[in-house]
Amino acid sequence: MPTALPQLSTPRLLLRALEMDQTETLLRLVSDPAIADNTANIPSPYTLEVAQRFIGQMQEKYREGGLLGQGMHLRETGELIGMVSLRINARHHYGHLGYWVAAHCRNQGYAAEAARAVMDFGFTELGLQRVGSQCFGRNKESARVMQKIGLCYEGCMREAFLKNGVYEDLLVFATVRDDWERAR
Repeated sequence: MPTALPQLSTPRLLLRALEMDQTETLLRLVSDPAIADNTANIPSPYTLEVAQRFIGQMQEKYREGGLLGQGMHLRETGELIGMVSLRINARHHYGHLGYWVAAHCRNQGYAAEAARAVMDFGFTELGLQRVGSQCFGRNKESARVMQKIGLCYEGCMREAFLKNGVYEDLLVFATVRDDWERAR
């Protein structure tokens, strides 16, 4: 696996590691309660220290082979509008997609564009066999993104995740290398 975080591009986005000077922007975007509410690992409240630690560890986590984390930046302006990640399980050749988009940029196809680019990178450059993701049953927007990029619905794990004192259903989506290759 390469040691430096790649820079990926799509027609509208540049996907790259965050820089420390983006800490305040990251903090402002992630402080939207909907982001923490719809993700498994983002704490609320999100603090400046958490943002600094997250940015500071991006390269190291990729070098260690566990996480490809990329900021979604608009190509035209360079504005940070979200994050996309691929949590890598090298032993099983599996990648788990995650993403979020800033409130003012939702419903414009950015999540699907970024997730597709990262999924393609996982199959072509990392040699993954399977890429998948999960979302809370109530998060129809995220389920739509997964279907849009070619992940197939595999089922619902009922009350599988405890979030803010409530057991949440997890919808499971994935694709495997053969299906991804046929769809290309």
